[in-house]
Amino acid sequence: MQRIFSPVILALALSGSAMALPNSIIGPIADADSSLNGEDLTDTLLAAGVWDGSVELPGDWNDEAQIATAAVSHLKARPKLFGLEVMLLRAVRREGKLESLEATFVDAGSFFGYFNEKLPEGLSPREARKEVGERLATKQAEFTKLYTDARADLRSAISRACGGTEAEEGEIGRTRGLRTPVEEWEKGPVKVRLLAGENRLLRVMISTSESDQWLDPAVAVLSGREKLAKLESTVRREDDGTVHLPDLTPIPQGYRPYCGLNSLAMTARHFGLHLDEDWLAVACGFQNTGRADGANLLKVYHAVAAEAGLGLDRSVKFDPSAAMRSLSKGFPVIVWRRFSHERNTLHSGFMREFSKDPSATLPDPAAPAERASWPGEDAPMHASVIVGYHAGRKEFLFLESWTGKDTPRRMRAEELVATTDLSFVFRP
Repeated sequence: MQRIFSPVILALALSGSAMALPNSIIGPIADADSSLNGEDLTDTLLAAGVWDGSVELPGDWNDEAQIATAAVSHLKARPKLFGLEVMLLRAVRREGKLESLEATFVDAGSFFGYFNEKLPEGLSPREARKEVGERLATKQAEFTKLYTDARADLRSAISRACGGTEAEEGEIGRTRGLRTPVEEWEKGPVKVRLLAGENRLLRVMISTSESDQWLDPAVAVLSGREKLAKLESTVRREDDGTVHLPDLTPIPQGYRPYCGLNSLAMTARHFGLHLDEDWLAVACGFQNTGRADGANLLKVYHAVAAEAGLGLDRSVKFDPSAAMRSLSKGFPVIVWRRFSHERNTLHSGFMREFSKDPSATLPDPAAPAERASWPGEDAPMHASVIVGYHAGRKEFLFLESWTGKDTPRRMRAEELVATTDLSFVFRP
């Protein structure tokens, strides 16, 4: 499925533009005028006070997600930690008390996702490919040096901050596809873990928890029956017949070819997994090219299901009945479907119309002109999360990994059946 994360680098370079969707997390952080920008918070964040609740975390924090009983937020600033600038600093609080911090220092998805430099005019296709290859090679070398230097600096700085001790070996994750080695240090009440992901991701996790899995502790202690009951409790049934999962929160993909990963991360969080698209990109083998070629996305989809203790049925067809059964039990469905701007505009417009007039209907799927407007076999692929349905109207509600699309849109079942290439139905 190499088409799923279109456009590829060559298309970007030749056109000089992309379907750029702003990232609602990184953008505001980069633009934030905070007194913490550039300030090293190492001593502050390792001090016992922030962990026992006697000292508040500094700065302004934006709520991001709820994972089981944990609230996730991110700092609206770009401070330093262990002497290095932090791209993104997340906090996990439970019942108001800080449980863990997660600092991302280097991320290949963001670094290569903006590789859309305009080429000189008049180049032949062969010359354009050569120019793109040379620029990509230069960018790859720059990133490798950035990653290698930052990893060495972090190891040394963490060791010094933890009293000069050597790191111990550990790992996080229960399933083979998501298990990763980490280096661990102890510092007072917390454990400091360095995750170095295959020349793609550098992340430090500071936590009071001894957990060695991605599943939230509040979910991990539940029996299988209790987990299923918890999922089913997330289903809302409206008076008009709509059945949906209102708690799912989109994770904006920004300028990265990550719609399949962001859709999976959105679903994983619903199941109680503390996973994000950046680590999933490492787990499925994304290369430093700005595209999905070579990545094993199917493997990581099944690994996420297994990590949550669930099954996953993959099909080349979208089965409306199976999707409704899954959704009615609290399980989102992910589809890889053919995408077009025309249909995207129609679904966005209908979302706005329906919010004002619940009697509004989508175009008749039996009409020849309507069916002719559906994206065909040559259309680029895109991943969406199905979060609800209305059986009487034959509509499915879906979310995207795009900023500003927190309200589900609706699509006729017939269109989903006709345009879906792969469907992922989670189950007990």
